[in-house]
Amino acid sequence: MKRFGHGASGERNDGIKIAVPVSTPIRATADGVVAYVGDGIAALGGLVIVKHGGGWTSVYGHASKLLVQRGQSVKRGQTIALSGDTGFADRPELHFELRKGRTPVDPSSQLPAADPPFSERKLA
Repeated sequence: MKRFGHGASGERNDGIKIAVPVSTPIRATADGVVAYVGDGIAALGGLVIVKHGGGWTSVYGHASKLLVQRGQSVKRGQTIALSGDTGFADRPELHFELRKGRTPVDPSSQLPAADPPFSERKLA
């Protein structure tokens, strides 16, 4: 797993990167509405962004298959995409971010360990 914040070589990660097998179901972390679906941000490849209440947004990148559409309501735990190695991923992984307003928040400080945004808990 690549952690939130600045890395040893100075790069910044606004989320976490979690190694998972290709086609692992990616689940919404909370109820919300899909704000973006596509591959318009080259670094993140297949991307889903979900807006939640209270100014929270969740971001799911490197997906191989996108299963939702913009404007669609999603429920916590619903499969929204399948993991992959799209964008600048160097292996199959999930890039996951949480934001409060425009500010990135460390996802590991907000999510219970038993409720990750993917179906299998396989961290590298």
